[in-house]
Amino acid sequence: MFKRSFCGMVIFLMLGACATPSPRAPDLETRAPSQFQGHAVLEALGKGNASSAWSDVRWWTGFADPTLNALVERAIANNFQIAAAAGRVQEARALLRLSQSRDDLLVELELVASAQDSDRGRQGNSTAGISNTGREEQSLLGGIGFAIPLDVAGRLDREAEAAAANLLALQAQLRGQVIATSTALTQEYLRLRGNQKQLHMLRDSVRLQEETLKVVQARFEAGLSPELDVRRAETSVENLRAGIPVLEKALQDGRFRLATLTGRFAGDLEPELMTPAPLPKYALAIPTQLPLQVLQNRPDVQEAQARFAQAAAELGVAEANFYPSVELMATLQVGSTASNGNPAVGILIGAVSAMINQVVWDGGARQAQLEAAKARAQIALANYELTLRQAVESVENALTALSASANRQGSLERAVASSKRSFEQADALYQLGLVSFLDVVDAQRVFANAEQTLATEQTNYATQVAALFQTLGVQSTDQQAMTKGDPQVTLQN
Repeated sequence: MFKRSFCGMVIFLMLGACATPSPRAPDLETRAPSQFQGHAVLEALGKGNASSAWSDVRWWTGFADPTLNALVERAIANNFQIAAAAGRVQEARALLRLSQSRDDLLVELELVASAQDSDRGRQGNSTAGISNTGREEQSLLGGIGFAIPLDVAGRLDREAEAAAANLLALQAQLRGQVIATSTALTQEYLRLRGNQKQLHMLRDSVRLQEETLKVVQARFEAGLSPELDVRRAETSVENLRAGIPVLEKALQDGRFRLATLTGRFAGDLEPELMTPAPLPKYALAIPTQLPLQVLQNRPDVQEAQARFAQAAAELGVAEANFYPSVELMATLQVGSTASNGNPAVGILIGAVSAMINQVVWDGGARQAQLEAAKARAQIALANYELTLRQAVESVENALTALSASANRQGSLERAVASSKRSFEQADALYQLGLVSFLDVVDAQRVFANAEQTLATEQTNYATQVAALFQTLGVQSTDQQAMTKGDPQVTLQN
């Protein structure tokens, strides 16, 4: 009987060891393109600027703006989205430890102690003339028992794998949130400085047109210009002036947004951001990376890969549910007993047993869970494949945008120079009475629009540089250290 049970246990263990292996994510090396279509643009961005040790630099310091550097550092330390992401990592780390503790040797101890003192007497039988004396018995018994669950189907291992994959996914989320926050703050700061530059230029244009209006009014009063010229000059001034509130609102919104990103309330950064400052330009070399390097670095790819691994592990859990569960149990009892004044006698009792639980019929619940787990794994795999392609697309789009913006700036710079010269000539000819005021107004409008458009494009280019770092998935050594171990995020008021 023992041999039959032992053979059955061996067969069961072999079946557990032959469980279906977890599906694997596609190899990045076989999925990644050899190089980006915009590789030449990426190479050009790494030339002509000061070189730096990429692994030791915070990318935003390439703008050489102390205010920006301080704001980004504050955002990483105080941003509540980063704090929430760090909290999710800590929770996942605790759940992983819980899952791993279940995967270790589990022993359940039970201590039992009992004492018994009995006096059983029998009354004499007067009829038979026989008398029986009473019997005294004393006993003391203590025991210990333990149970060891055997994970022969690998369910606990798969649960631990799923918890570990979930932790990796949330760590990738945290890294992505750090990069997203630093990028969002940098872009908002660059837009703020760009809007300040445009507001300054717009006010200069308004002052210039106001001077032109004074000249036209003087000529009208002298009878040298019609009233129509005065009205056109007034219209031009007011149209320009109407753009000032729009930029002022954009600046106010930008300051509020920067305060929120750094964990402050709207309005807290007004004193340090009200004073205009130049739009900073990126002055460091941008690393030339291959698609494989980018895909390995990007947090969204790492998260998608971890989510697929989690789904594969959960599929293993669903498969393990079809196997019975086994629990080994043992008890050991020791004690002593004595009766009628005789010396105590020691007692040692041991027992070993095994319990096997197997669901015979569940109405198809386990099969449904298995099919659902397979579907989730397929979804996770599809999301992973999609993330790879979207990651490459985002880099290509960023490189294309930078190239287009650089080319557009060249054209706009020439347009500004040409329109400025045209306005100066029109103004001089108008003073001599050789052209109409309409020519002056038109030349002045073209010049002002060209300056504003160029400033807008310069701001756009700077923000595109910041966006490129996010698409490349790069992060500083400070960010890497922050996501290792148990992240400690301090919220400062």
